[in-house]
Order: sequence, then C-alpha cells, then structure tokens
Amino acid sequence: MNDMIDFIDIRLFYTKTGSAKYISHLDVMRAFQRALKRSKIDFWYTEGYHPHLYLTFALPLSLGYESVAESVDFRLIAPMPYEEIVRRINAVLPVGFKAIAACKPKMDAKKIRWADYEISFSAEEKDTEQLLADWYRCFDREEVPVIKKTKSGEKEINIRPHIKLSKLEFKDGRYSLRARLASGVELNINPDLVFEAFKVFSGFRPEDIKVRRTAVYNEKMEKFR
Repeated sequence: MNDMIDFIDIRLFYTKTGSAKYISHLDVMRAFQRALKRSKIDFWYTEGYHPHLYLTFALPLSLGYESVAESVDFRLIAPMPYEEIVRRINAVLPVGFKAIAACKPKMDAKKIRWADYEISFSAEEKDTEQLLADWYRCFDREEVPVIKKTKSGEKEINIRPHIKLSKLEFKDGRYSLRARLASGVELNINPDLVFEAFKVFSGFRPEDIKVRRTAVYNEKMEKFR
C-alpha cells in the first residue's frame, strides 16, 4: 500500500523592488517561508525528521538588484485556484515583494540560459563623450576579459560571446542601457561583471548603478514559465 501524499507543483512569479532589493537571497528564502506559513494555504512539506516547506528559486537575484521576473516553486497538497494563491500570498508578503501570477511549471529551471536587465548609472566626474567612446571601444572588442569567481576559484573568461548590450544612452545626468546576459546553472554573467570589465579596460567604474531584471529565457529564447 502506498501511503505517500500526492502533491501539486506550483510556480509563483513575483517582483522584488524598492527597499526589498537590499534583502539577501538567504533572507528572501526566510521571508517567503514565514509569509507562506501565514497564508493558510495547504503546502506540502518535506518528509523525515525535520520537515520543512519545499521552496525552489529558479535564478537567485544578486543583492542590490530589483526584478520584475522572479519565480519560486512550491507544492500544495490540495488544489487551489491560481488567482486565490496569488491573493493569499500578497496579503502576507513583506513590503517590496508582490506576487503577480501562479501556474503549473512548464520549464525546468536548468534550461534557463539568458536574462534581460535594465541598467542605469551616473558618472559625474567623467566626461560624457569620453565615457561613451571608452564604453564602445571596450565592448566592441572580439574579446572582453574579466576575472570571474567560481566555486573552484577565480578564472579569467571572455564575456563577449555571452553579453548583448543595447546602445548606451545619456539623459538627465544618467546613462542607461538594456543588457541580455548569459544566465543559469551552466554560466551566469552578473551585470557587475560587465562593469568590472569596463573598469579593467578604462580604469573607471560607474557610480550609483541601478539594475532591474526584466525577463528570463530558455535556450530557445522563450520566456521562462
């Protein structure tokens, strides 16, 4: 006889903005655990001596970044309308987080390959014309080397094949661009690596950098669902 409890997989999409961008990924996990327990939803818990709420985040966000394309997976032991799940979770989430949709997972998080970002920064002590010229010279090269930290240590990689940058624009005292960067378990190019590469090339690192993740894709450039 099988006495295992069946569960229902759910993927929740949410935003992380404002002051929430300063909450580390570990604290995000804790915040969701507390919030979900208060939502009065019948969640599935892991089995064993220390049962805990099953949570899986697809692509953890770096500290200091905002996002309108975050997701977390969990499991239910009883069906519930997706709209009701979103409503209940929004009622208990901390300030800066907002659930926007729930659905049945359609893609494996291991298939994530790219992410889009909106990036802006200031450079008050830098001549605009010179900065723009340096920027294009840096990223128009066939190779853009940068030191990347990995679990096995530091190594130099060429990020040029793994980044797609829009035109850098200057307006109202700030520079802005859109970036599509390799992301996922196989290779993850953090926006900070882009600025580190620029610093290595020009000797200058922009100030007051603001980053917002706007979309996540698989290898076929389909939005993560």
